[in-house]
Amino acid sequence: MNSKRRDLVILFLPKSLARSGFLSELPYSLLYLERALRNLSIEVVLIDESRQPNYLPLLAENGKRILLAGVSAMTGYQISGGLAFSRSVRAICQAPVVWGGCHPTLLPEETLREDCIDYVVVGQGERPLRRLIECLRSGSEPSDIPGLGRKRGDSVEVNPSGMPESYEAFPPVNFDAVDLKAYVMEESGNIKRCLPYFASHGCPFHCSFCSVGMIYKRRWCPKQIPRIIQELRYLKQHADIDGVQFYDENLLVNVDFSREFARAMIDAKLGLKWRCGAHAHVFTQKFNDEDVKLLEQSGCSRIYIGAETGDQETLDLLAKESKVEDTYRFIDMLKPHGIIPRLSTMVCLPFRPDCDFDATMDMIKRAKLMEPRLEATMSFYTPYPGTDLYALAIEKGFVPPRNLTEWSKHTFFEFNAPWTPKRCRRQHSRFMDFYFPMLDRPNYLQGRGRALRILARPINRSLNRLAWLRLRNNCFVFPIEASIFLGLRNRYSQLRSRWITPAS
Repeated sequence: MNSKRRDLVILFLPKSLARSGFLSELPYSLLYLERALRNLSIEVVLIDESRQPNYLPLLAENGKRILLAGVSAMTGYQISGGLAFSRSVRAICQAPVVWGGCHPTLLPEETLREDCIDYVVVGQGERPLRRLIECLRSGSEPSDIPGLGRKRGDSVEVNPSGMPESYEAFPPVNFDAVDLKAYVMEESGNIKRCLPYFASHGCPFHCSFCSVGMIYKRRWCPKQIPRIIQELRYLKQHADIDGVQFYDENLLVNVDFSREFARAMIDAKLGLKWRCGAHAHVFTQKFNDEDVKLLEQSGCSRIYIGAETGDQETLDLLAKESKVEDTYRFIDMLKPHGIIPRLSTMVCLPFRPDCDFDATMDMIKRAKLMEPRLEATMSFYTPYPGTDLYALAIEKGFVPPRNLTEWSKHTFFEFNAPWTPKRCRRQHSRFMDFYFPMLDRPNYLQGRGRALRILARPINRSLNRLAWLRLRNNCFVFPIEASIFLGLRNRYSQLRSRWITPAS
């Protein structure tokens, strides 16, 4: 390959979900990589499959120029799109294909077994990708690049990755590389137009179900606060947003940083509402009422915590470093203020699924009675490589996928653990898909049109009252109304799918 004639690098982000119409969020993984490839005298093209599904003409037109094609993929459906893209590149030209992101970081050797993948990047991708491109252009061997994996005959070798670097070690993200307005999320409540944003990366904790601690080596790397304010101001001016969703793994993990950030938001007068995550024990032990007031004044409108489970024994086994009582204390701290608490939970872990399911349901019910504004999610535990619980899941009957194609189907939506009691799925659907949403007035008043809302309002109002009656009495036996509602909804979805899908 004459690398001197090849001056195009294509970076590809596959779709995150299979369902049609789903649009991904701002492709930060591609934007982070692009900033590291400047001043290399190459052209970098970013492809977000959710926005650019028909990328084949671009590949065909530029096949002779492609120096390298990169894919960023998480475990799950993104792998499917990543494989299709990689095979398309291989069919058009002989340019090497490199994969990075969470899944290749967790399973680099298995990823490299695919014929259409030549390299993988483990961990933070900016430095290894830049050095790999420099080697390809100069014709030198990329054997000593930290964090790079490659094929060596019939075997593979993966170099250890370096320590994660701070945001300030790289040039600023070029938000002009994408159409920001195309990624604005239209929402309800006190935020109408929202964009995701990262003010930090990593987490100092090492929960046994989470791979973030392993990927970032238990480091929390925040941006400098002036840079955060500068970028938020840019997003507001160029995307016309009134809110920001912080996607940080743990934004409020440091109380001094949190106070400084809140004061900076107030001084900047951006007028942005914002939402973020916190650690329950850190928040309840390190923050006080004045801190919560400061967060509220700065625009904070919702804080979520990984409450995980209502069973303390299970919580201890998860190495969460918090108590169930911290969840209730967290709700009490936010209740006097205009900040909505949100709980993220998961049930049916491989320890004692019956106990953790019942205890978590009870925790959410109690929390909702404590604070009617409470929001909550409850997902079924799904094992992922790179976590301490992975081996236990295998011991309890989980059969890991054997290749990338199988891993593409390993998602929250499709995985059904062999240890999960059947009654838990039924109870989960009834409570989280019917009763819990029906407890919130904004939810039950929404509809797909004014006429539908008017017709449904009397029925939904009655169901709202019934849901609250059941919650206050903790009586969910004979859930006839839930069964009827969910049955009709499923039937409607089936009919709608037939109407939308053309006959073959």
